[in-house]
Amino acid sequence: MWRLLYGMLIAALAISHPIRAKPVILPATVVSAFDFHGKVRFCYDQVPEIIYFRHDAKTDLTDIVARSIDGRVRTIAQFPGFGDERSLSCSVDGSTIAVLDGDHDHLYIFKASQVSVYRFDHSLIYTVTGLYSLLSPDGSAISVPGDPIHVSGPDVLRQMKLLRTETGDRVFFEGGNAYIDKDRVIDLYEYSDDWKKKRSITKPIGFGVEETSRCGSHIVASLSNDDDYGFFLLEERATRRGDWLNEIGARVLLRAFNNLVKIDGGYGRCVFPLTPKRDVRHFLLGIATFDNESMQRFSIEGPLLAMSDDEIRLSKDGCHAFLSAFKQVPEIPQFTMPQQVVVLRLAAPGCKS
Repeated sequence: MWRLLYGMLIAALAISHPIRAKPVILPATVVSAFDFHGKVRFCYDQVPEIIYFRHDAKTDLTDIVARSIDGRVRTIAQFPGFGDERSLSCSVDGSTIAVLDGDHDHLYIFKASQVSVYRFDHSLIYTVTGLYSLLSPDGSAISVPGDPIHVSGPDVLRQMKLLRTETGDRVFFEGGNAYIDKDRVIDLYEYSDDWKKKRSITKPIGFGVEETSRCGSHIVASLSNDDDYGFFLLEERATRRGDWLNEIGARVLLRAFNNLVKIDGGYGRCVFPLTPKRDVRHFLLGIATFDNESMQRFSIEGPLLAMSDDEIRLSKDGCHAFLSAFKQVPEIPQFTMPQQVVVLRLAAPGCKS
C-alpha cells in the first residue's frame, strides 16, 4: 500500500510539474556579410532589407542606404551633414524613417518619398537609447526633449503624436504607449488627445533602462547600472504576476552564459546572444530567441565570430538575424578595429533553408 501511494504521489507531481524537455539546438548560418562600422536597422514592408548611413566627405551629404539579404543596395533618402546613428529609426511597415543629425539640431522625417525637415533652437542634449525611442513602431509618434520648428517639406508632425520629454529622460514606445525611464521609476504614458501618465513602475535603485522589447504579448525591460544587468516584465512588475522569463527558460540560459547583455529583438520576437562568461572578446557561441510560448536556441555554423556591438535584431518572420562583429577575432577588442555586419539565416520551424 505504501509503495502504491508513493507511486501515485510521484505521478501526480510529474503531471503538475512536468520536466522541461532538453531544447533542440538548431543551426544558424552566415548568409551575407559586408564591411561596416556603425548601426544598422531592419526596415521593410514585405522583402527584408536593412538600412544604414553612408556619408560622402566630398559633398558632405549622408545617404540612408537600404540593403537586401542578397546584397542589392539602393539609396532611399539623403540629408546634409552627418547623422546620429543611434537615432536611425524605422516604423514596422517601413513607411516612415526618422533621424537626427550629428549636431542634434535638426530632425528629418522621411515618408511617402518626401522629406520633412525640422530644426531646434539649440542642440539637444540627448541620446537615443532604444530601437523605438525616437519613433514609435507604428510611425505615429515622435519623442524629443525639445520643440521641433518646421523648416520645409510636409508638416507631418501635425498628424503625429509628439511627446516632449525632459533632458535625461529615456523614452521607449511600445504598443501605442510610451515608457519614460526616470531616476527611480518608469512612468507609463497613454495617448488620448494628449499624452497622460497612467501609472509609475518602481525599478531597482541605480538601474537605468537600456532597451524594451516586445516578446509576444510581454514587454521585457533590460536594465543596467554599468556593472550588472537585470530583466523584468513591465506589465508583471505592475501586476505582480509570476516570472514568465524564468518559466520559459530564459533566465536559465542567462545564468549559464554571460548575463551582461540586452534582450533585443524585433516584430514581436526577442533575442539575446550566448557568449562566454568573463571573456572580453564576446565570442558568439549561439543565440536564443523566444516569444510568448516557446524558446529556440541556435548554434552559429562556420568560423568563430566576436561581437563588436551589443545588438541583435530579428526579421519579421524570425528567419534572419543581423549583428555587428569584428572582421578578425581580436585578443583585446578595440572600437577602431575593422568591423562587419553579419546576416544569419536561422533554421527555425517554417523557415526555408
